[in-house]
Amino acid sequence: MTGAIEPIVGRYLHLEYAGRRYRIYFETAGQGIPLVCLHTAGSDGRQYRGLLNDASVTDRFQVIAFDLPWHGKSSPPAGWHDEEYRLTADSYTGIVMAVIAALGLDRPVVMGCSIGGRVVLHLAVRHPQAFRALIGLESSGHADPYYDTGWLHRADVHGGEVAAGAVSGLVAPQAPLADRWETLWHYMQSGPGVFKGDLYFGSISKT
Repeated sequence: MTGAIEPIVGRYLHLEYAGRRYRIYFETAGQGIPLVCLHTAGSDGRQYRGLLNDASVTDRFQVIAFDLPWHGKSSPPAGWHDEEYRLTADSYTGIVMAVIAALGLDRPVVMGCSIGGRVVLHLAVRHPQAFRALIGLESSGHADPYYDTGWLHRADVHGGEVAAGAVSGLVAPQAPLADRWETLWHYMQSGPGVFKGDLYFGSISKT
C-alpha cells in the first residue's frame, strides 16, 4: 500500500482577546499573498480542504483557515459553561482581527462563506484599509430564520443531526455524494448550541 501526505500544516495559536485567553486551531498551505478563509455557521475550517490542496491557488496564496472558538479544534475559553454562546458582529470582527494581528499578516485577503460572508461586510466597514480584498460567498447583510432554531439546542434532540438536516438542503444537487456527506459530517460534530449561537449573528444581532 502507498500513502500520500497532504501539503496542509495544522497549528495552534494562543492569543488574548477581550480579556479572555484562546487556543485557536488553524491550517495553512502555500505561499504568497495571505488568504484567510472563514467557515460557515456550525462548521469549521475543514470546509476549505479543497482550496488548501489546490496547487493553482497555493502557488500564489498562503491559504489560512482557522476554526472560530467553540468550533472544530478551537475549544471555548475558560468559563464557557456559565454562559450561552452567541456570536455577534463585534465579537466576530474582533476575533478575526486578533488572529490576523497575532499571525502577523500584512493586508491579507479575507474570504468567508455564509456567516463568514456576512462578517466580511462588517470588516469592510470597520477596517477598510486593513485588507487587499474581501470576498463574500453567499454573503448577506441579514437573513431571516426560515426554520425554528429552538430545535438546535434541546436535551431531547441531537442538535448536530438537526443542523446537518437544515444544511443538507443548501448543498448543490450536483455535488458529489462523498463530498456532500463529508460536509454534513462536519456539521453533525458541532458542539451543543454552537450552530444556534452562530445563527444569532446571522439572523438576529445587528452589532
